[in-house]
Amino acid sequence: MYKLLLAEIRKVRWFLIFLLITMDVAASYVLAAGSVRSLTDYFAPNWHTLYFQAVSFHGMFLLPMFGGIFAGFLCFYEHKNGAWKQLLTMPFPRWKIYFVKFVMLLILILILQLVFLAGYLVTGKLIQAEDAIPWKTVLSGVFGGWLACFPLGMLQIILSTRFKSMGTALLFSISMVIPNIVITGLPSVLGAWFPFAPPYYAMFPQGMNLSPNLELLPFTVILTVTFLVYFALGLKSFICREWV
Repeated sequence: MYKLLLAEIRKVRWFLIFLLITMDVAASYVLAAGSVRSLTDYFAPNWHTLYFQAVSFHGMFLLPMFGGIFAGFLCFYEHKNGAWKQLLTMPFPRWKIYFVKFVMLLILILILQLVFLAGYLVTGKLIQAEDAIPWKTVLSGVFGGWLACFPLGMLQIILSTRFKSMGTALLFSISMVIPNIVITGLPSVLGAWFPFAPPYYAMFPQGMNLSPNLELLPFTVILTVTFLVYFALGLKSFICREWV
């Protein structure tokens, strides 16, 4: 499995990946910094305000959307010139090939989250955010958002092995994050079943009037169930499919 993962790392278009990540983080914090300054009558211009303003855009739209784009990049080469068939003739079980694609996607999403964290610290210094950094809220949100991407990441790998066009993957990801505007307003026991919504539930800080209704135990159960379902269905489809 190490050799497969190393091959995936080498195939990744790192320049494009980091360009997209930079665009995501820059957009999130330009909007967040503007909101912090324009809403001082309602929210203190501190680190906590900066965080939830950034998450409002990043967690709801960009994080789930970019996960789909990354998955499309991971399957881009295999969709060219029948490379899937060539890959599957190698002496590796199909389940390992499938699982490594998923692991590589999680690595890319984790990098995105870490750059988001770095952008938070840089932006806070630039706008001279007040008070102390709420490390517990921020770190639990950043890594909780990553964990909440597990079911979505598995679903996106399933779809990316089917979509032969990056344009199709991009259009699908954009169209699927738009309903988050409504769905994330629902309690997590309902909204978390929609796979593009959990990252927002996990990242947004609790205890505010704007906070989504998150019940941790049911939320965790939903993530676990949906992940296992997507994994079983995706793996079965990948193993049994006739690749041409």
